[in-house]
Amino acid sequence: MKVDDERFLRGLYDLKYLFGDKWAPAILVTLADGPMRRKEILSTISSYSIGEEWSDKHAVLHDSILARTLKKMTEGGLLTRTRCTETFPVQVVYSLKPEVLEFLSLSEVLVGWADGHPELVAQAQAYSRRNGDETVTLTGIAELDELDIADDEDDE
Repeated sequence: MKVDDERFLRGLYDLKYLFGDKWAPAILVTLADGPMRRKEILSTISSYSIGEEWSDKHAVLHDSILARTLKKMTEGGLLTRTRCTETFPVQVVYSLKPEVLEFLSLSEVLVGWADGHPELVAQAQAYSRRNGDETVTLTGIAELDELDIADDEDDE
């Protein structure tokens, strides 16, 4: 293992911790066009059709879940929460930090890669549906065998 491999691996896990929450991608995309109030965020996300191939039966975003997720993302440094005291009642808006907007811009390349490999995406979606997982994880020989993934063995 090279030093750069370890750094890269840690970086991938850092990204997972930053953006791995179930609702984070929808919130990021929603706020990409500018600041919004929580009601607006909820309404916009509810209007998205993500597709049953990725979402589970309980993939409905409730206001309480959104409030907790926004708080988590704000405390995690991804969002800015601003109270507008010039209005009555006081309004709270959320916006993406500039670094997160940069991340979204860079992510377009990865989304393009996923678009170019629909067979991999379909396999991951099928696995997720079979196992009720929100994210695909491979944890065990049985699962690897089920997906017809085998270690390359030297026959020497």
